[in-house]
Amino acid sequence: MLSRRVRSCGPLRVLFVVPRLGLGGAERHAATLITHLDRERFAPSLVCIGIPGALGEELAAAGVPVRALHRSRGRLPLALLDLVRHLHRVRPDVVVLRGRNAEALGRLAAVLAGVPRAVVWVHNNHDLGRRTRLRRLADRVLEPATSAYYGVAESQLRYITGGLGYPAEKVRIIHNGVDVGRFRVAERDPALAAELGIGPDEPVAGTVAVLRPEKDLATFLRAARLVLDREPRARFLVVGRGPLAGELRALADELGLAGRVVFTGARSDVPALLSLLDVFVLSSYTEAFPMAVLEAMAAGRPAVCTAVGGVAEAVDDGVTGYLVPPRDPAALAGRIADLLADPGRARSMGAAARARVEAEFTLERSVRRAAEALERTAGRAVAGV
Repeated sequence: MLSRRVRSCGPLRVLFVVPRLGLGGAERHAATLITHLDRERFAPSLVCIGIPGALGEELAAAGVPVRALHRSRGRLPLALLDLVRHLHRVRPDVVVLRGRNAEALGRLAAVLAGVPRAVVWVHNNHDLGRRTRLRRLADRVLEPATSAYYGVAESQLRYITGGLGYPAEKVRIIHNGVDVGRFRVAERDPALAAELGIGPDEPVAGTVAVLRPEKDLATFLRAARLVLDREPRARFLVVGRGPLAGELRALADELGLAGRVVFTGARSDVPALLSLLDVFVLSSYTEAFPMAVLEAMAAGRPAVCTAVGGVAEAVDDGVTGYLVPPRDPAALAGRIADLLADPGRARSMGAAARARVEAEFTLERSVRRAAEALERTAGRAVAGV
């Protein structure tokens, strides 16, 4: 089917297609971007192949048209049919695909429905699972129908162009950003600390993450065990939920951390929880450009992070925090303990982290660059340029 042309006037119709809307960074990035696009320039909507979850409800409450197909992996042919019908009905100018199933199904549906432009937004640095021969074939076949590939970190370029084989001239990098106004450089909330059983003189290191394998929270827990050898008063927070929750709790018990680690589960008060931390920790063995690190920096917390993916593009080693090798509990523990032992240095690094986010990684800046990229991809004049 021949493609339609992009509308020459009126808001650009941008339809995001995602596998699901869970609580991960990529999902939150999509929801935040959609709700902040200028409605005079864009008319965004979203289709979720599976179930929409809480983020889908938030988008709908914000007035964003959301449709959930409720299709599982075993019913992808029906999902494709649903998508084609939906695209014929809403007639978007651009479809933006995020996630494995969405990338292939969304592009194929866009071709069948004659959508003018298709964008794949890559949020990872390598494949966590096996990239099947069928998926590689789909990428090759659908490449000519793909107008652009967006990434979130410069470090992804080797993966996007080399690992995935996408043409470099179609790639645009748009760093994530955070709403700095949601985060304050605040002292510890005594009531919240008491709720979680944290004493006023106990230093705290913690993380905010979905409890999945790539976050490698086992390394964080093993590092916590080592930190206690230097700072017996230390406490540790793990904020988030996920499939490894039970396994991680068992590991904490095995390491003798049961009385020192607090697993909070999913929480909606992350800015307040960050005020409890003296040090933010990211222990992942793979990342693209993690939102959790930016949020901790916006809250004025120094970050001790594994040097993976685009983390080094956010964290200035030795200035706003420290970078350590992945899967190295001793290195991670050493830097955490250094900062817990030197509150003055931790505060100084936290202030530098906040300043870096304000200068480089605000939500306003990220949304502006995404909007400009979408307009350029659509062949429209970029507003304000």
